[in-house]
Amino acid sequence: MPQVTNKLLKRQLKKAGIDLDTQPSLKSFEKLLFLIEQSYEDDDDSRRTIEHSLDVLSHEMREVINELEEAHKEAKLKDSLMFQQAKFAQMGEMISMIAHQWRQPLNNISITTAAMELDILFDKDNKEKLLKHTKDIASYSQYLSDTIDDFRNFFKVDKAMCDINFRELIDNVFNIIGESLLSNNIKVVQEFSFEENILTYSNELKHVIINIIKNAEDALLENNIYNPQIRIKTYKENSSAVLEISDNAGGVEKKYLSQIFNPYFSTKNKKNGTGLGLYMSKIIIEEHCRGKLEAFNKDDGCVFRIILNT
Repeated sequence: MPQVTNKLLKRQLKKAGIDLDTQPSLKSFEKLLFLIEQSYEDDDDSRRTIEHSLDVLSHEMREVINELEEAHKEAKLKDSLMFQQAKFAQMGEMISMIAHQWRQPLNNISITTAAMELDILFDKDNKEKLLKHTKDIASYSQYLSDTIDDFRNFFKVDKAMCDINFRELIDNVFNIIGESLLSNNIKVVQEFSFEENILTYSNELKHVIINIIKNAEDALLENNIYNPQIRIKTYKENSSAVLEISDNAGGVEKKYLSQIFNPYFSTKNKKNGTGLGLYMSKIIIEEHCRGKLEAFNKDDGCVFRIILNT
């Protein structure tokens, strides 16, 4: 007796009433052929059903992927628009800083030229004094020119990382905003324990540092802090370089601390805050510079920590 191992064929033989030990009748053989044919048709229907289901699923998956791609594009566009908005706001602040930076040298030029004019009117022809006046004017003019370069370079887009240390970054930053802090009698305390070079996007990092320091300045002025201070500290932690910027403005309210990096959130009044500066700063540090930006309250103020890999 032949051995049948296929389970489907066994069932079809049984349905057709065929016993392999005996000669099958023509009728039972025709029934077997019908069952086999029906089985192929059923398999074909099942295959078409499965193919159709796969087509539908594939179409639905493509729609979901398209929706996700569109959402991603919208998110990128939203981020780009927010970056642009934040940059315009920062440019407005930069113009104000230029006025602070230029006020003193322009005043000095005015005083020096007035002194020269008096010497000429009173016939006090002193060659050495005249030479000193012209050197002073040249020095003040060079300062104005350097300030223009600082601001122009500040808004250049970094296309490549460069080696720079925190002290150099901070010096560049204070060339831009130092006069504003000085005119508001804000003392800056610096402690550099880490002075090695780091590979980073220097202009973008300067954007972040300026934003944090300007926020500290605003908080100190808004809260009318006696003996206002901004403290800048650098150190190495494991394999990371850390820059801390803190103030004595009283800190951020606990209920707001977890929200300060959210877009459009601001603890400042509507006149002075866009709510994009810290949001932009966090993206720059964590997505561009592959670092970490965090904030917490300590002692008498708020601390911002920029952590970068070395």
